[in-house]
Amino acid sequence: MSETRGAPVIIDTDPGLDDALALFLAFRSPELDVRGVVTVAGNIGIDHTTRNARALLRVAGREDVPVVRGAARPFAREPFHAPGIHGEDGLGGIDVPEPRAPEHPAAALDWLADEIDSHPAGAVRILALGPLTNVARLIVERPEQARLIGGVVAMGGAVRDRGNVTPHAEFNIAADPEAAAVVLASGVPVTLVPLDVTRQVAADEAWAERLAARGGALAALTRQLHGAYLDNIAALRASLGVAEAERRPHAFPLHDPCVILHAVRPELFHPERLRLRVVRDRSERDGATVIDPAGDAADVLTGADAPAALAFVADRLAG
Repeated sequence: MSETRGAPVIIDTDPGLDDALALFLAFRSPELDVRGVVTVAGNIGIDHTTRNARALLRVAGREDVPVVRGAARPFAREPFHAPGIHGEDGLGGIDVPEPRAPEHPAAALDWLADEIDSHPAGAVRILALGPLTNVARLIVERPEQARLIGGVVAMGGAVRDRGNVTPHAEFNIAADPEAAAVVLASGVPVTLVPLDVTRQVAADEAWAERLAARGGALAALTRQLHGAYLDNIAALRASLGVAEAERRPHAFPLHDPCVILHAVRPELFHPERLRLRVVRDRSERDGATVIDPAGDAADVLTGADAPAALAFVADRLAG
């Protein structure tokens, strides 16, 4: 009997605590054939995100998957990172094994173009967990291959909800709003996974403890990553003078895992077809994703069956 492979996807990521959980979920999902992991600077600088991706693939037992170093800086502005949330190493100081497999030697755009060309038109989707710099560069510099992408599912934006780096903007879009605008305007089918929906799929401490009790290396590491997120948010809030009783969050929103969840179980989510504009004026609303009748159309996830989503993630990561 011939082996049945999942749908071909490329994961573009900036690991990142929630990126780590998304990668684990992807490699526990036979519905997906992860062709490669392309890194981008975002939560932390490119050296750390690339090292972290290689280390996480070792943990997941998938060092056969190529890790390709991508963009070190945004499309058209200075970079900023989020060490207050993800830690100086991007993984909250959690002890993970040193990576063994080297990163792939190809330049990211060359590798992306070759991988897309090696499949039928529309077959490959890009699952984007960080700033959209690599995807935008592909669209601008390799338009022939960009037209062959089956779609981009991207974690990013705060459409009707509050932002997380400013009251208006979510981190991935704010880190490279010019890239996000390029992707939305490209004609490539885009599914946006904003804070509006990822905050609904929030794993509390009881969820993490139940998962760890089920056993397995990924479950144990997930519990540590979950705790690191809660601790880091509490420390960040303390530094901002938040009262002690309000510092520790109740749950860890599974931002990036929602991208993988949608790729595997789209029926868990409610999409809306909206026209969006990315604010790029360096004002206090810079990086916002706003509904605009003159904007670019995207499928925006705005609702989720959170209990089913959390149960599905736990089942995949346990054992």
